[in-house]
Amino acid sequence: MILVVCTGNICRSPMVEAMLRHHLAEAGLRDWPVASAGTLGWGSASMTEESAQVLEEYGVAAHDHTSRKLTPEMLDAADVVLGMTREHIWGISARSSDAESRAFVLGELARLGEKVGPRGDAPLREWVAEVDALRDVRRMARSDDELADPLGEPIETYRKLAVRADAQVRRLVGLLAGR
Repeated sequence: MILVVCTGNICRSPMVEAMLRHHLAEAGLRDWPVASAGTLGWGSASMTEESAQVLEEYGVAAHDHTSRKLTPEMLDAADVVLGMTREHIWGISARSSDAESRAFVLGELARLGEKVGPRGDAPLREWVAEVDALRDVRRMARSDDELADPLGEPIETYRKLAVRADAQVRRLVGLLAGR
């Protein structure tokens, strides 16, 4: 399972979750479970209208989303956890030290995954462990790996976020699908 994490689980993580589902299905990995949650979680809130609109512009189905608060159980079940910023990775690590080696900023996993190469037939957790071995001991993603919070910003900010998120998701899905 791939778990996508942001702060409130109403902007970035549901958008990336939908993009992942879409591109995984296109790559023939339709059965891979993808979920999202928030480090703060907003308790049963919907995805922002801006996130849903941008997904529609991309031709990606905006699923019926209800925000969820991140739990240790979710982290235990995930093969890989994708945060949008370093702060999310710190929040993940605080909830589950076991998940720390499987928690990456989205762009970081795509960037380092390219050094490991396509997953091939390896189980996802094994491929993720290979990628984790490439990180420096501080586990600090680069700032250009991060996706900033667009909440409260105009739709153009969401569109710019979507361009970056879609590129990172496509890079990652290509690696996961073995391309």
